[in-house]
Amino acid sequence: MTHVSTDSRVSRGGFAARHGAQLIAGAGIVIAASLVVILGHPHLQSPDLTPILEASLPIRIHLGAAVICLVLGAIQMASPKGTLPHRLIGWIWVGLMMLLAGTSIFIKVIFPGHFSYIHLLTAWVLLITPLAVMAVRRGKVGMHARFMTGLFYMGLITAGAFTFMPGRILYKVFFGG
Repeated sequence: MTHVSTDSRVSRGGFAARHGAQLIAGAGIVIAASLVVILGHPHLQSPDLTPILEASLPIRIHLGAAVICLVLGAIQMASPKGTLPHRLIGWIWVGLMMLLAGTSIFIKVIFPGHFSYIHLLTAWVLLITPLAVMAVRRGKVGMHARFMTGLFYMGLITAGAFTFMPGRILYKVFFGG
């Protein structure tokens, strides 16, 4: 594998084209936060981990992988690209994203016993993650960067924001009820 740095990427398009994933993530967070306030009337409390400890094994694995992916993804976004640490952390992140998507197949709480609209995201992650890896291995660094950025902002940040909806586990952890 050759060393490829994203610093040589040529930025094309306007602001929305360059920052589409971040804009979508921001909109998702605003929508999710608004719904939490409107539907739940939340009162932030000290975290109560009981809902997590009582959750099924796939949910606990899913949550653990998501938290680690958020941390590693933030490190990836802030660090130099194409370096050995970036590649090593990237492989760990890719494995955890696949675990995250894989465990979500077994989580069917929105429509008990059935897949829900959120499982479309599962299919998207399972498709885009390997495509992003293939892209960088073929020297398509810009495509790799777009795919990975989209996975981080839309797959983790936006989807993660909706885990704070009333009735969901993280809502119960931080807001009770």
